[in-house]
Amino acid sequence: MEILSFILGIAFVVVIAVAIVAVYAFVKVSKVNEELSNTQQTMSRDFEHVYRVINEEANSLHKRIDETERNIYSQMDSRFDKLISKPKQLLKD
Repeated sequence: MEILSFILGIAFVVVIAVAIVAVYAFVKVSKVNEELSNTQQTMSRDFEHVYRVINEEANSLHKRIDETERNIYSQMDSRFDKLISKPKQLLKD
């Protein structure tokens, strides 16, 4: 009977130890899962911010290109007008 009580006592201690380890592991897994979720949300926000900045820069670059193109065409038009008007003035004189 003493051996049976001893074996049951050891088994009870082992079951309690396994239960404690299982609860500890569950808590750890929950914390890691929460950290992973937070990291995923943070990365998602960061990617959206980077995407938005890239789009803003691309739009700004397109605007600068369009403005430069208009300035070049305007300057070329002005120079062509002067070039055309110069021979007319020479002919008049």
